[in-house]
Amino acid sequence: MRKAIRLCAVILALALCLGMTTVVTFAKGAEFSDVSAEDYFYDAVQWGAENGITEGVGDNLFGSDGQVTRAQVVTFLWRMAGKPATNAATVFDDVERGSWYEVPVQWAVENGITVGTGEGTFSPDLTCSRAMCITLLYRLQGSPLDSYDFSKEVKIDDNSPDEDFILSMLKGMLETFRAGVTDVPVGEYYELPLVWAAFSGILTQDNTDASEGSVSVRPNDPCVRKEMISFLYQTNLLTGGDEQDVPMIYHAGAISIPIPQKYSEVLSIDINAALDGEGTLVTVAELASIEAAKAKGESYEGAGELFGVDRVSENTLHELLCSDMSGMEVLGTDSTGYYYIFRTPTDVRFERETNEKMYEDAEIWTELNDWANGVKHSIFAYSDNLGEANYTNTPLDMYLARIAYKDETNYTVSTTEFGPLDPGVVDDKYYAEYLLGGGFEESDVKEAPDGEYVVLEFPDEEIKFDFFKGDKNLVRETSYGHETFYKFRQADVATSTDTMLDWYEALAVDSGKKDAETALDAFEGDWHEEIAGRGNLTITKIHKTGKIAMISAYWPDSASVVYYWEATAYLTDDGEVEYSSGSLYCVEYDENGNGQLVSEDHENSGSFKINNEGKLVWNYSINGNEMSGVFVK
Repeated sequence: MRKAIRLCAVILALALCLGMTTVVTFAKGAEFSDVSAEDYFYDAVQWGAENGITEGVGDNLFGSDGQVTRAQVVTFLWRMAGKPATNAATVFDDVERGSWYEVPVQWAVENGITVGTGEGTFSPDLTCSRAMCITLLYRLQGSPLDSYDFSKEVKIDDNSPDEDFILSMLKGMLETFRAGVTDVPVGEYYELPLVWAAFSGILTQDNTDASEGSVSVRPNDPCVRKEMISFLYQTNLLTGGDEQDVPMIYHAGAISIPIPQKYSEVLSIDINAALDGEGTLVTVAELASIEAAKAKGESYEGAGELFGVDRVSENTLHELLCSDMSGMEVLGTDSTGYYYIFRTPTDVRFERETNEKMYEDAEIWTELNDWANGVKHSIFAYSDNLGEANYTNTPLDMYLARIAYKDETNYTVSTTEFGPLDPGVVDDKYYAEYLLGGGFEESDVKEAPDGEYVVLEFPDEEIKFDFFKGDKNLVRETSYGHETFYKFRQADVATSTDTMLDWYEALAVDSGKKDAETALDAFEGDWHEEIAGRGNLTITKIHKTGKIAMISAYWPDSASVVYYWEATAYLTDDGEVEYSSGSLYCVEYDENGNGQLVSEDHENSGSFKINNEGKLVWNYSINGNEMSGVFVK
């Protein structure tokens, strides 16, 4: 089905069971002594203080665990709305004339945010529950779900009006909420406000204490100040000061696609949510181009297409990497092993019925294209279930992929030491995949550095790549006399030139022109920490001719908790083995031996050396702590 889907701002990011999201922002300097940068509500408090939403409770304290009253909540909302003036009269007997909350209460009544608590009272000192706070905030946003009849039966087909399509999606959201939330009664006055808050990212993992499985949103618990400021802050992030820029989040597979509300009426958004396996998940096109093509009696396939997202298997990804990927980028990968490809078509048709209309609409077409070219970064940011896949689509990546995934690719690697060497029995796939996984991007370098370089050449196609020793992550492509420079983005273990030198050395050993590297031999094997009962580690050379090793270790912290660690390390010229990004995992086991990952860290670094006694000395840094250990075989 290809439809222009018009949705209100409630269809927003799912997270955890319901879709609760946590928006990441940049922290600023602390304003209150009882709020630290580690608190989930830190940015919210900063925003509230800087924008006059909250003034704290005195003595430089924010009072994060203090319960909020109805007077405080409407005052927060009034300040968030810009402290608008009001001509409304005070209608509640218990609202003190001239009080700090009188005008906010008048404004809230005038705008339908509150009707009081009955019998002419507002109850300003009554503690607000979480549900009540969300309901008042929901009304501030215009009660966006109240206009829909959720009891109406709708059947969706190609001829369904947009209104039915919207209602069908909203009913699905409501059903998801009811299935996942354990403590919100069906039909309760606050049910729709909480549905709206959950699916818009206002309720988050942090301010709700949600965990995997069923979710309790604690509607009847007293709302405390840290939760209230978080609700307000998430709403501010949601609206961004301009409701037309509010992103509507469309979900397909592991990806979430944010599309500004202002484009909702001009786009055709085709989502294949039922796709099982490989194929096109999403296609987004300009609706006017499609309608113009139809009016001309032409095929509208491809007309106005702005971008699309495909889901592919690893084998299909390898095929794509070996080909010209112009107009395609690898977005990332999911937990099932599928990869997601972002497509920006190169042969798109901008259609209008007349030339005059073409000129008239060129500006909006340009705006849509500019937005589409940048949306891939937003997709990754919004897609919590999408992991990184560091593939780029330069010509260098394409030729490396052919070495890794195509048989009988003709290439040579050369330096001045032994000249060009042809591929032998050495595992060149490892080297090519390492470089592929690091990603290359075009550089603005205009001149090559002085000194030698390693040459990767494809003689059948008149193209070669020079990896410079003077700048070990700079590569020059030369094709038919034209030069392009690239930078290797992610040198976790070895630079691009180090990798090519190791590759060349492996080819030289394989060809008999050089003796095998033996310095790493002393490191190979199983090692046990000198302090009995502590850590154990294993070092294994990846290639018998190379300088790269895989290292794994584990420490039993207790009878039920074990730490596992692994890294890829590189032999340096001074005889040490270094790594820059080890992966540390903490696993907790139950009485049946079933393990559960409880924490992980990928930012640790260190080195190994053999001392005069033949012992292995490990110097490393984890979470900024410098440590060391001595191991014996």
